[in-house]
Amino acid sequence: MLSAKWKCKSKASSTMTTFPPMPLLPITSPSTISACRELPLRPSDIFICSYPKSGTTWTQHIVLTLLLADRKYKIADLTSCGNSDAGNTGDDLAYNHVSDYAPFFEIDAHWQSSPSNDGTKVLADSVRENHDRLGRRVFNTHLRWDMLPKQREASSGTPQNDDKEGYDADNTGPSDDNDSYIHKERPQCGKFIYVTRNQIDVVASFYHHLSNQIEGTYTDTFETFLKDWMDGKIPFGSSLHHLIGFAGGFADNLYDTTSSRGHDDIGDDESTGVTDQPLLLLSYEKMKSNLRTEVLRIISFLNLTHIPSHVLEEEILPSFGFSSMKNNIEKFQPKSVGWLNGFQFLRKGVTGDGRRLLLNRSTNDSGGGKEEGESSELMVAYNDWVVREEYRSKISNVLKGDCYEDCREVFLSVVEK
Repeated sequence: MLSAKWKCKSKASSTMTTFPPMPLLPITSPSTISACRELPLRPSDIFICSYPKSGTTWTQHIVLTLLLADRKYKIADLTSCGNSDAGNTGDDLAYNHVSDYAPFFEIDAHWQSSPSNDGTKVLADSVRENHDRLGRRVFNTHLRWDMLPKQREASSGTPQNDDKEGYDADNTGPSDDNDSYIHKERPQCGKFIYVTRNQIDVVASFYHHLSNQIEGTYTDTFETFLKDWMDGKIPFGSSLHHLIGFAGGFADNLYDTTSSRGHDDIGDDESTGVTDQPLLLLSYEKMKSNLRTEVLRIISFLNLTHIPSHVLEEEILPSFGFSSMKNNIEKFQPKSVGWLNGFQFLRKGVTGDGRRLLLNRSTNDSGGGKEEGESSELMVAYNDWVVREEYRSKISNVLKGDCYEDCREVFLSVVEK
C-alpha cells in the first residue's frame, strides 16, 4: 500500500522542458546522449541519478552491495528448500570496481555501433555481459530527468508505447499550473534513485574534482569556477536545472499498478510493490546523519527481502562508512577519466566544506578568512543566483500540497547556506 504522502492526484500531463543543452565532458558525444535517451527500459533496471559530487559513488556501492547480498541469501534460501536449480550464491559476483555492474551510463566507452549499421548505438558488449551476470541492469548517471529513457522495452503482447496517460512521445503536452519548465514524462518501468546534496558542498567538491581530472581539466580559480558553474557552463550544466527537472519526476511518482507494464518479467515473489513508484529521493545529508534509515529505504524501494538483519547490521552497514571505502579506494576511483597529482576521488566525505570555502575566499582575496556567520562576496553571489533562478518558487510550485511536503523539503534544503 502506498504511503499517504504519495496519494496526491496524479499530474500525468507531459510538458515541454526549456532547459538549455547540457555541456558534456570530452568522453561523451551527442550520439551517446541520444542512445541513452532511446534505451528501452526493463522493469528490473536501476538508475542511480545525481548531479556530480552529490553522493553517486557512495550510492552505487550501497545499491550493488545490497543487490548482491539479496541475491546470495535468496539463492541460499531456495537451496535450503531443496531447489536444485537455485544456482550459485553469487559469491563470484563480488566486484573489483563499482563500475563493473553499475557503469557510467553516458560515456562513449560504454556504447558501440549497432549491428544493423544504421548509425545508432547499443550498449557495449562488456556492459551487457556484466549485466547478464548480475541478472539486471544498473547504471549511474548525471543526466537530467528529461534526458533519461522512458519507454519500455518491447515484449511479446506488450506495445512499447502502451501508456497514453503517462507518456507523450512528442513531449509537447499543455503546461499545467505555470510549470512549463518541468518535464513530467512518466517512465513506463524501471527504478530511479535520485541523490541530492547541499549545493555549496557540491560546487566545492566539483571544483576539486575537475581541477584534478585530466580530461577537461579546469585550470582557472575557484572564484571563476563558481561563476561558470552558476552560469551552467561547467560539464553537466546548471545544478538547479538538474534539481528542478527531477522535481517534475517526483510530482508524478506513481505507476499505474492496474497495468501489467510494471510487473512483466519479474517473478511473482518480487512483484508486489516493486513498481509502485519509479523514483526514490535520497539526501546526502540524511545519509550522513542516519545511514541505516536511508539504507532501509533503499531496501524497501528495491524490494530486497532476503538479507538477514544480522548480516545487514554486522557486515553490510559498516562497509558503507567513509573510512571503509577509503581503505578500498581502488574499487571507487573512477576509471573513465585520468587524474593529476595522485588525486584521491574520495576526498573528505563531509558536510559543510563548501560553506567554509566560500566564506574564506572572496573575489578580492584568495585566502584571507571570514568569521563564522559573515558573508563573503562569493556567498552573496551564490544567494543572488538562487534568487535570480527563482529556484525556491519553482520547486514549491511543482511540489505543492501536503502530500509532497517531505520531498519538497529535501529539494528546498539543498540551496540553504
